[in-house]
Amino acid sequence: MTLRLLAWNIRQGGGTRLARIIAAIAQHEADVLVISEYRGGESGERLRAALASTGYAHVTGAMPPAGGNGVLIAARQAFDDGGPLTDTVSEPYRIVRAYFGALRIYGVYMPNLLKKVPYWQALIAALAAEPLQAEALAIGDFNTCRAYIDEPGAIDSCAHFMDGVAEIGFCDLWRRRYPDGREFSWYSTRGNGFRIDHAFLSPALVGRTGEIRYSHDERTSGLSDHSALLLDFDI
Repeated sequence: MTLRLLAWNIRQGGGTRLARIIAAIAQHEADVLVISEYRGGESGERLRAALASTGYAHVTGAMPPAGGNGVLIAARQAFDDGGPLTDTVSEPYRIVRAYFGALRIYGVYMPNLLKKVPYWQALIAALAAEPLQAEALAIGDFNTCRAYIDEPGAIDSCAHFMDGVAEIGFCDLWRRRYPDGREFSWYSTRGNGFRIDHAFLSPALVGRTGEIRYSHDERTSGLSDHSALLLDFDI
């Protein structure tokens, strides 16, 4: 069987775009969703209800406060909710976990600039603690990119954390598949492109992966300011 993950920052909880967002998600026929800029309060309630109506009835329980941004994992099948990764950060709902049998998914939505440092530190420590043969991945919006590779310049001062993930054996799968590739998943208001949406996989999981790709239609149509990231693997 093939399991498809879709990771997508839907921008500010979806707002009036929610129906179109749900329609775009449905076109990809994903089994598991990792939704960034998931918001608490009424916005989150509407999103969860819309997802449930289209088959994604199982969701993580960690919820941002009204107006706050976090990450939601939603799936067509039941899973074990691992809860937030850590309570040592100011917004623990930005990294949550879901367990599908042996498969361990870390859904990520990191803050900007130096605010993301403690989140990166907690994530790398958790991934490093995973057993050697663990089938684990961290996927979502990391707001992080490598200089001159994932961005034209060298704006991000936290790019070294991506090297830290590699040092513990986790693979930036898209970059491994396309070592000289350049695709941007988000653009600034100045038109500068950045690849900041990633999937980092454990060694045991890399060999089971199929296609990984960005879907840019969601961004170029204005539905969100981010492209969606799609990943298939065998289960």
